[in-house]
Amino acid sequence: MSTKPYIIIYILLTFLLFSCGGNRTGVADETGDTLQFHYAKNLTVIEFQDRMEVIMRNPWDTTTTLARYNLKLPLRKAGIFSSVHLALLHELDADEAVGGICDLEFCNQQEFIKAVKEGRVANLGNSVQPSLEQIIDLNPDALLPSPFENSGGLGRVERLGIPIIWCADYMENTPLGRAEWMRFYGRLFGRKEKADSIFNAVESRYLELCDLVKTTKTRPRLLPEMPWSGQWTLPGSGSSSTKLYTDAGADYLFADLEGNGGIPLSTEKVVDKGINADIWIIKHHGPLDRGQMNADTPLLANIKAQIWWCDTSKTLLYEETPFHPERLLENLISILHPELGVETEYEYFKPLKTDER
Repeated sequence: MSTKPYIIIYILLTFLLFSCGGNRTGVADETGDTLQFHYAKNLTVIEFQDRMEVIMRNPWDTTTTLARYNLKLPLRKAGIFSSVHLALLHELDADEAVGGICDLEFCNQQEFIKAVKEGRVANLGNSVQPSLEQIIDLNPDALLPSPFENSGGLGRVERLGIPIIWCADYMENTPLGRAEWMRFYGRLFGRKEKADSIFNAVESRYLELCDLVKTTKTRPRLLPEMPWSGQWTLPGSGSSSTKLYTDAGADYLFADLEGNGGIPLSTEKVVDKGINADIWIIKHHGPLDRGQMNADTPLLANIKAQIWWCDTSKTLLYEETPFHPERLLENLISILHPELGVETEYEYFKPLKTDER
């Protein structure tokens, strides 16, 4: 039998194969650059000319994926759910991309408060149950909420078809890991070079301070936070806060707590170990009164540590330090190791006077 028919069929099949493959590979063979993260563990980003492929690892189960995205860039109008990310976008000169915000009552960024009052930015309501109507009216390119374990997501909002880009930066287990997410956010809003430049400065100062702390031989015993409704939530061994305390030269009394986030403990259990603390740092919204603390929770009178507190209603601790951990590190080192002579303009914590109101 002649082999010509087989040769002709082979040629035809080869032609068809490469023709079909060519249609597919117009996108599949597009070359992208993988963004190299040095500290962030929960992000994989591949950059293309005008889009970005992103894989977010599930921080609560690192064997699974939280989300995958193929994002057209840059975002022109976004709904921002937290003041942390509002502050970052302001620093990146991306205010014009903020179309709506949640939790206005917790926002300390005056530029955005004014923009909402003037109607230039939409008030999207509560971040846990945002206003469906306002989001529909806004029709944003994307929404940027923070994920929480077993929260059930955003309900009906997720059925609108608007991309939901989860801001899981707070679940990174190192301060620089969380801060490095600014490189991702910068690319979302067309601020790649500015974000990289800011992060490089943050990294350089943070590592410089870590090296300085290594020269000291003392490690003051540290107790953070205070009880609320009978429970005392403390950072676990895998959290970025624990890493920050260690880098600041503290002996964090609960560094052996297993977990990446906040671990709730009974007040009795914390006080039992906390009585050995040298320094007690507290974040509190509004004035703090030691006498009232003891009256509300008599067990606290047993803790004799020096108290340093931050009034979160008057400082930008929550807005600034997630992406500028070097500022908080400076402040903590000045408290824990005054002998090192570290000066900082960002004094979030101050000593609590016994008669302070």
